[in-house]
Amino acid sequence: LLRDWDLRQTEDSAGAAYFNAVWRHLLRHTFADELPRPERADGGSRWMLVVTRLLDEPGSGWWDDVRTDQVEDRDAVVVASMRSAYDELRDRLGDAPADWRWGELHALPLESPSFGQSGIAPVEWLVNRGPVDVSGGEATVDATGWTARHGYETDWVPSMRMVVDLADPDASRWVNLTGASGHAFHRNYTDQTELWQHGRTTAWRFSRSAVRASSRDTLVLQPVG
Repeated sequence: LLRDWDLRQTEDSAGAAYFNAVWRHLLRHTFADELPRPERADGGSRWMLVVTRLLDEPGSGWWDDVRTDQVEDRDAVVVASMRSAYDELRDRLGDAPADWRWGELHALPLESPSFGQSGIAPVEWLVNRGPVDVSGGEATVDATGWTARHGYETDWVPSMRMVVDLADPDASRWVNLTGASGHAFHRNYTDQTELWQHGRTTAWRFSRSAVRASSRDTLVLQPVG
């Protein structure tokens, strides 16, 4: 999987799924025995820098697991990480590695931060959506974060993407993570989620004439009395 991987973390990529699992297990095998708080090895960009440098030091003491009677080196830890990553993904995603999908591991739960985390199942069912399979990663242009100490699930995303054309504002594009309505059963509650999921956008009308030309409904607020 890694030999043929195109290095892109698309939602349907088996190579990305295995790479990220190996990365997570490599952090655990390398640092959990020596750090007073192993959860600090969260897999962020600074940890990528640390491990990249360590890979050039196959005999570094960081590779050794101080909890065992033998002295492990870089190659032993990498092999152990690849094996444990395979075991985990086999259990979670099935026996056929070619069918593994990064998006299934890296899914995003669309939860309302209030009612959606109330602990009341019927209410949560009403307001929550997802999970949504997503691509990307913490250190990629397609930024969708995850924390190695917790798992692969997406824990932060850009809630809006926008490209502004300063020469022609009406040519600007944007997309929202969910939709423009807060009503759970309105057609605009999550109508932009699929666009956001696949990196697509919709037109952002800016000028008064463009807004009027593309409007379907008008809300009029009138004072009472």
